[in-house]
Amino acid sequence: MSVSARLDRRGAALPLTVLLLALMGVAVAITYNRLSSERRITGDSRAQLGAFAVAQSGLNRFLSTINGKPTGPYPVTTMYTDLPGGTAQVDLRMLRESTTTLLPALYVITSRGRYTAAKRFDALSPAAERTVATYALWTPAPFDLNAGFTSISGITKNGGSGALSGVDNCGAQASIPGVAVPNGGYIGDVTVINGNPDDTPVGIGTGGVGGTAKDEVDIDWAGILAGTYLPAAYVYPSWPTAAQMNNWPITRVNGDLTLPNDGKGILIVTGNLIISGGRQWEGLILVGGAITSNGNNTFYGATVSGLNVKIGVAVPASTIANGNKTYQYDSCALSRALGKVGSIQRVRNGWNDMWSSY
Repeated sequence: MSVSARLDRRGAALPLTVLLLALMGVAVAITYNRLSSERRITGDSRAQLGAFAVAQSGLNRFLSTINGKPTGPYPVTTMYTDLPGGTAQVDLRMLRESTTTLLPALYVITSRGRYTAAKRFDALSPAAERTVATYALWTPAPFDLNAGFTSISGITKNGGSGALSGVDNCGAQASIPGVAVPNGGYIGDVTVINGNPDDTPVGIGTGGVGGTAKDEVDIDWAGILAGTYLPAAYVYPSWPTAAQMNNWPITRVNGDLTLPNDGKGILIVTGNLIISGGRQWEGLILVGGAITSNGNNTFYGATVSGLNVKIGVAVPASTIANGNKTYQYDSCALSRALGKVGSIQRVRNGWNDMWSSY
């Protein structure tokens, strides 16, 4: 074999080596790209889980802070910037009000979590975000009701006009007693008492600060006086306007009151209540002392007087004077008045993590 032929065969190794190096380089590049893609995918999945955890943490914290019926303007927005791993924006929107219907108030609560603890592969990569949502109902607190008109200190009814009725004015519930007083604590015409039973008051125990009647009225009067239960939206002399009354607020009077206007909602009077003229109230009236009712008054809902007996203060009997007075149980008015007292509860199967956000 000639020398030139042998040299030609040795020269073929260089291009083969270059080709092999090129193939190895491509393989390395492909492997690196695949590893980078898998790392990014794994990082994105971890960031999505982190964003979900942050969003759920924000939702849970918001629900734990609600201690009263939410009020507008809506949406009610709360930012949490101290959550582990990120921040959350929680928005509450009302879908149905309870004061205009007899159904509980309905809300939707969304929480948009932003996970800032995730590793970002470049400056253009945004922080992971996730939105969760739940529907929630405002459930009014139960209220122990003895009668349409309950007086721990007794009732004196003058004349035979008017009505003390436990017949539901809105027809949604069964009839209840028209009057509940301590044993023997009703003086006057019993024919004005309507309900179940009819033409007779219901005895709830012995009267006085040492009696048992006060314990049969399950109202936290001490908590109301302290402001921890049924906190007031208006404290007299601040008085809601006619338009504000449509929200069925809680109005409190520290001391005695001569009812100045018609109204709606829950009226709390720590002293005595005097009612004159053609006054009307819808909702719940809670009076620490006695009620003196003159004129042609109309009350739909429920009335309780003599509550100061529960804190050891003697109270005289409430007086229902002559005139066409109506104290009538109304479950619809009570539901609207008590609609602001209760708790918020998630709707079963009302949670989702596919809520659209932009």
